[in-house]
Amino acid sequence: MDEISPPKYEWSARTAQEAETSLEAARHLIDAHLKTLAPGDAFIKGATRRMSPIVLRISLDLGPMVEVINESRHLKEQSDPGDTDSTDSRPAEGPQA
Repeated sequence: MDEISPPKYEWSARTAQEAETSLEAARHLIDAHLKTLAPGDAFIKGATRRMSPIVLRISLDLGPMVEVINESRHLKEQSDPGDTDSTDSRPAEGPQA
C-alpha cells in the first residue's frame, strides 16, 4: 500500500465569516482523515478522536474587532450624550386610565 504524505494547511481570514469558514474547513479535514482509520463506520468513535495525534496552531487577533466595537460605542455616546443610563425611571407618557 502506498504511503500518503502528510498535508499541511494554512488559512488566513479578514472577517469573522472567513474565520468561521476556515475553522469549519479544518474540522471537515480532520473528520475526513479520521474516517480513513475506520472505513465503513457510520460514526467516528470518541476513542478514535482522543487517540489520534494532530498538531493544531491557532493565532487569533481580535484587535481589529475590538476597535470597531469601541468606535461603535463612541459613536453611540456622541449621538446620545445626555443618556448615561439605559434604564429610564420616568413614568410613561400618554393617556392615564
